[in-house]
Amino acid sequence: MTKPLLPGTQTTSGAWGRIVSECLKDAGVDPKYLFEKVGLDYEESIKPDARVPDSKLRNLYPICEEATGISEFYLHLGTYVNAHSFHALGMAILVSKNVEDALHRFQRHGAIISDSGHIEIHQNEDQCQFEIKSQSDLKGHRLLPPKIVPCFFLGVANMMREITGDPNFNPLKVILCQEHPDNIVPYNSAFKCPIQYNQSRDVLIYDSSDIKRPVRYSNDSLARQHDEITEAFIQNMSPGFEDALYRQILKELPNGELSAEKLASRLNMSLRKLQNKLQSENTTYQQLLDKARMELAKKYLSNTHYSITEVAFLLGFASSASFCRAFKRWFDCSPSEYRQHLP
Repeated sequence: MTKPLLPGTQTTSGAWGRIVSECLKDAGVDPKYLFEKVGLDYEESIKPDARVPDSKLRNLYPICEEATGISEFYLHLGTYVNAHSFHALGMAILVSKNVEDALHRFQRHGAIISDSGHIEIHQNEDQCQFEIKSQSDLKGHRLLPPKIVPCFFLGVANMMREITGDPNFNPLKVILCQEHPDNIVPYNSAFKCPIQYNQSRDVLIYDSSDIKRPVRYSNDSLARQHDEITEAFIQNMSPGFEDALYRQILKELPNGELSAEKLASRLNMSLRKLQNKLQSENTTYQQLLDKARMELAKKYLSNTHYSITEVAFLLGFASSASFCRAFKRWFDCSPSEYRQHLP
C-alpha cells in the first residue's frame, strides 16, 4: 500500500467493495441502499478495476455493522477475503514459490488494494513481521480504521493456509492497534495464536522457518505473468478529478492568492463546470483549498527562513492575522507554537 507523493484522495480497489457487498447480501441486507447512503455509486464501487474513495468507505463500515447486527462485523468481513478477491495479484499469490514469496507480493503490489496505508516486512532469524502502517490525515487521524486491519490480516492468514494446503498453518502472533474486543473468542478462533490489543502497531507475525513452506501449485512463470498484469494496472491508476484538482491547487498556491475563477481558467473550463464537477465529487473548492493550505503551511513553517507573514502571503491569505486564525482552527495551536515544537 504505497504512499502517494501528495495527500490527495486515497482509494481502495472495487474488489474490496465487492467483498463488503457479498457480506451484506449473505446477511440479508441490501448493499445498494447502504452504499448509496454514503454517496457511493453501488455498481461502480464493486467493479474490480474501480477505485473507491476511502473517506466514503470509512463511513460505510459502521452502518454495515449496524445493519447486519453481526457481532464483530469487521472480523466477520475478513472471512470473505481470499486470493480470488484480488484477481491478478491473488492469482500470483496462489502460484508463488513459498509463503515468504507470497507475503512479499502483498508488499510490492499492495497499492492495488488500497493506498491509505502501506505494508512493510521485517525479517530476522526468528520472525517475519508483516506490518500495515496506516497513513494519517493532516490532523493526525488514521486513514485506515483500526478495526479493518484484523479483517485484512485474517484474509492474509487464510490465504496462507489455502496456498500451503494446511488449515493449521497459523501465525506466531498478531499485534493490533484496535481496542480489546468484548468477545475475544472469534479472534482466537480465527487466528489460532496469541493476540495483543491496544498496541501502537498492526503486525501479523510468522515464524521464520514457517514462511519457507512451499506453495502447493507453485508456478514461477505464471506468477511473473500475473505480476506484470498487476504492475501495469498500478502504473495506470489515474487520479480522480478531485485528486488532480488538489494537485493543481498545490502547484498554484505558492504563486499567490488563488480563486476558483482563476483555477477554472488554469484548467481550461468555466467556473460553472468546475463547481458542477466538485459537487459530483461531494466536495467544494474551499475544502480543497483548505487542505492544500494546511499541507503547505506545515512545509513552509518547517523552513525557518520564511517569516509567518511570508507564509501567509504564499498561502494566499490577505493578512498574517487571517492566516493565524485559520492555522489555529486547523491544528489547535498558533504557527509560532507549531514552530517551537518542530524537531
